[in-house]
Amino acid sequence: MKTDQHRADAYDAGTNPATVGLKVAARLTGMKAWFATAAASLVPMEMSVQTVLNDDDVPTIHYPFYLSFAREIWAMQYRGVDGNTIISMAQSLHDKWVAMGLATATLVRIADEVFHITVT
Repeated sequence: MKTDQHRADAYDAGTNPATVGLKVAARLTGMKAWFATAAASLVPMEMSVQTVLNDDDVPTIHYPFYLSFAREIWAMQYRGVDGNTIISMAQSLHDKWVAMGLATATLVRIADEVFHITVT
């Protein structure tokens, strides 16, 4: 069995700035590519949501909450969730955000027009 000192030393070695720097450097190219792909998908979605919010005359102070709803759905789709699962999850998110005071009609429009998901 390893001693507590051995475990602490191993942890310290793994969190040494030089070691961490090498680990990050080895993954940096993939990290940048992933971010570029995610941003290329996220930005147009957010612009579509903003169009819905503008059309519905939503006060700009409420935009972050509607964007959070949309980002949660986007994240599920980005991770590959689809079919009946995404529909039920989107319905749950709709219910959550309605309970927090957002307008159901606007949430329904976002789900329908931006993600092509029907929620009620």
